Amino acid sequence: MLDSCLRAFDRMIEDDHYGRIRRAYERVFDWEELNELPYVWQGLPPVDTTVAPGIEWPTFAYNDAFADREKMLLEQLRGPFLHYRAGDYTPLAIRAHYGTVILPNILGADYQLTETSLPWAHHLSGGRERIRDLVASGVPDLRTGLGGACLDMADYYREALAPYPNLARETTIYHPDLQGPFDVAHLLWGPDIFLALYDCPDLVHDLLALVTETYIAYLRLWKAHLGEGNAFTAHWSIMMRGGAMLRDDTAIMLSTAQYEEFVEPYDQQVLDVFGGAIHYCGRGDQFVVSMADSRGLYGLHVSQPELNDVTTLLRVAQENRLIILDLGEAFLPEGIRAGVTLRRSWPARSA
Repeated sequence: MLDSCLRAFDRMIEDDHYGRIRRAYERVFDWEELNELPYVWQGLPPVDTTVAPGIEWPTFAYNDAFADREKMLLEQLRGPFLHYRAGDYTPLAIRAHYGTVILPNILGADYQLTETSLPWAHHLSGGRERIRDLVASGVPDLRTGLGGACLDMADYYREALAPYPNLARETTIYHPDLQGPFDVAHLLWGPDIFLALYDCPDLVHDLLALVTETYIAYLRLWKAHLGEGNAFTAHWSIMMRGGAMLRDDTAIMLSTAQYEEFVEPYDQQVLDVFGGAIHYCGRGDQFVVSMADSRGLYGLHVSQPELNDVTTLLRVAQENRLIILDLGEAFLPEGIRAGVTLRRSWPARSA
């Protein structure tokens, strides 16, 4: 099954297909006006999944792929395969898909798998004393737990793709989900971190400093291991300038002042090293103006624009020369032909 799928996909890839996609994204980040903005279809396209007569590209429950590297590779390539057939601007990009718990696990947190969803982190037991002990212990062995598993999976990907020249040449193995410093601190500490912002802010800063140092060290290790640079890379179904995609999902629960004290300085340390973009789910109106002023920030990935003031988002992005990535096409104002990449909904099928 693995060989059949990889061989079929490899033969399908046309010369310079992914080169054209990269050039389109590069033009967006250069703020050129385009007749067609790069777009991806929402979700997996409803196209033919046939690989060869009698063979369909397989699907797997997440838990099965988590424990089986061949299944994880097939699961990661299924989206690019289908989007290639659909003809949108999806790059050929895959990752070690272990979810949000990678950096917490490196720092000592356990996790559990559920029925079919991504793993859940277990907050460290022992309360604030455990956090103090963690801070005192310093940066851990970066190959601990899922840290090593990600590197091993990347090695397997390269080995498995080597016999297929088009796939080997075009596939980007992008960095795993390291979240953002405050998100990781939240996963390690648990909900008490929100009280700690008032009770013991110095300890919160100490933990954030450790998480950020570990984050930067691991991403440097990853990039040295993979050869992935910081100029331009793929992530999810997009391409972007810079080398890191930070996540600030927990930050949506903070005030502007809290964001500026506990999130922005630590994100900035990561951006100063790698450059990149920031993602957040939910409403970020309270911090987007401050966020947009970050050095080395090139793009914003706002997954729920319907919860945000899109007019302000677009204005702030334009003022700071930031690209809005993966914006739902329904939220694009008439006449905008630069500074945005799009996510399109499939047209309704006729009865």
